[in-house]
Amino acid sequence: MIAINARVSTQEQADQGYSIEEQIDRTTKYAEALGWGKPRVYTDAGFSGASIDRPALRSLISDVSAHKLSKVLLYKLDRLSRSQKDTLYLIEDVFLANGADFISMSENFDTSTPLGRAMVGILAVFAQLEREQIKERMTMGRLGRAKKGLYTGNNVSPIGYDYQDGKLSVLPFEALQIKQMFEDYACGMSCYAIADKLNEAGLAHRYGKWNSRTVSRCLASRIYLGEVSFGGQWYDGQHDPIIDKELFDQVQEVKQRTAFEHDHYSRQKGKASSYLGGILRCKQCGHKYWMDVLRKNGKTYSYYRCDGRTRHKACQNRHWRMEELDGIIFNEIRKLRVDPSYCLQSKVDNTPVLRKEIEKISDQIDRLISLYAVNDIPVDSLQEKIRCLNEQRSKLESQIADRPSLSVDEAQNLAESFESVLESGDFPQIRMLIESLIDEIVLDGEDIEIHWSFI
Repeated sequence: MIAINARVSTQEQADQGYSIEEQIDRTTKYAEALGWGKPRVYTDAGFSGASIDRPALRSLISDVSAHKLSKVLLYKLDRLSRSQKDTLYLIEDVFLANGADFISMSENFDTSTPLGRAMVGILAVFAQLEREQIKERMTMGRLGRAKKGLYTGNNVSPIGYDYQDGKLSVLPFEALQIKQMFEDYACGMSCYAIADKLNEAGLAHRYGKWNSRTVSRCLASRIYLGEVSFGGQWYDGQHDPIIDKELFDQVQEVKQRTAFEHDHYSRQKGKASSYLGGILRCKQCGHKYWMDVLRKNGKTYSYYRCDGRTRHKACQNRHWRMEELDGIIFNEIRKLRVDPSYCLQSKVDNTPVLRKEIEKISDQIDRLISLYAVNDIPVDSLQEKIRCLNEQRSKLESQIADRPSLSVDEAQNLAESFESVLESGDFPQIRMLIESLIDEIVLDGEDIEIHWSFI
């Protein structure tokens, strides 16, 4: 099956002969002349080529990924995208990766031919140039924003703040939790204890429940002093501080006193300075993967290693070079901005079923109480039955409470900002974004299984 993708964004383009009808007419006749049969048409009217987040294109990508299409035909290459980077991504990682050839009628670009495949390589060169130019412009722009005191993290705002109209504003409920954790840590509480205390009190931030890693990162962030960062440098910000400098400095002194020193990178430092450490789990032995460091021939290599191998020497699951595994996971996150549905095939929302069962249990409890009121039932027997039903109901309610808090749209918005956050070099923000999107990554030899945190 062949597909046609037509797009027009302005009346000016329509006047120049790029109208939807004209594109469909020419490409249909082209396909029929080559004996490809009647094509399936995907049209995006009024959408700019600057973005690949377009309804018809999303549908096209979904059908290509499902191997429903063997060819994708366009009237002109820029109808697919104005970005060389996005064009190359769609051709290489979506179309060709799923067995669909790509043809552009005007440029005589056909990936089913040797010349067309060579053109992909040429396109890659220009895409790389475009990436470097975009990166340079974005870096300069974000550095300028940071120097003006403006936040550079885009959609991923730090805990305690909201990000609107280009500025950070304090969120009182989350700010209260930030203040509490700084005060508790200064008084000697550990990050684990602080996380437990906040969770037991029913306090949570918008990205989920508290854990020791998130608490530790918040305690180290100068953003709560009213500063902003870019590229590892901090600048005076325009937003209101949550913590005063005296308390912040006191917390940093406590952190330094309690840090455990090693003769080389300590295991705790490895956990804190890797993007995926602690999120990774070994399928063979159940232990976590953490970052470790190997020095060989004067060079330093960072990699993820199963804790089961370190502690018990029994697990034989493979090591992963940090750069390799990070790159694989980063690419999976990038795919979300185009088509988040591919990672949802195995996700099932059982919430309606669970709620229905909870209602049944509640009805049973009510009936037992009513029965006791009109019949002479032993109290001990009644209490035991109600206790068992309450315990069952609590377990089901906890499953609902633990359901992912992110929607597909929210996850896609986070993925949209991932590239810019990654380029900013702000480790806490990068790590927080990854943890917001991914609950766990299970490793089994060469197999990588991502458990996404949204449904």
